[in-house]
Amino acid sequence: MAQYAAIRAVGESVLALMREACPLADLQLGASSKFELASLGSLTEGQAQPLEGFYLVLWRVGIGGSPRNLPPRRARDGRVYKPSLPVDLYFLMLPVAATADKQTQMLGWALTFLHQMPALSGETINRYTKGSPSIFQPEESIELIADPLNMADYLSLWDRVKSGFQAGMTYVARMVLLDLDQPES
Repeated sequence: MAQYAAIRAVGESVLALMREACPLADLQLGASSKFELASLGSLTEGQAQPLEGFYLVLWRVGIGGSPRNLPPRRARDGRVYKPSLPVDLYFLMLPVAATADKQTQMLGWALTFLHQMPALSGETINRYTKGSPSIFQPEESIELIADPLNMADYLSLWDRVKSGFQAGMTYVARMVLLDLDQPES
């Protein structure tokens, strides 16, 4: 049931869960602090410094490695559809703050929070997705795993952003199944 909106929904739900649990006072953040999906373009040299908060950047998408050839999908009503496309979503979590002290505290909190949340159920993702009907089936789930960058990828990101690159952590949401609404022929 998760179609193309699933990519946005995964990011939105992670940020909404973070906003809900964030100890704003302990981190010296205001109620208007940002918890937003961002693009690398909005964080590059020449752009205005992003406002204080947490930014989740989808920086890479890959076809899920296993299982690669899924069987046809069967709907609850018995209809058979073409197999889902399994994708892995690679996110960069960036806490942005005016000072290094605050930024490192925010990073520490984000790391521990995301470490405690290794999986997102379809029900949870649906609850926190803006303006959409249910995107995932309640029994579906997405693994969210810390995925540190190798040096080549890290330098590539640094080169794209040029200035103002703040420390962050990368995560991969594994096996997000994008469903096709085309019946199996």
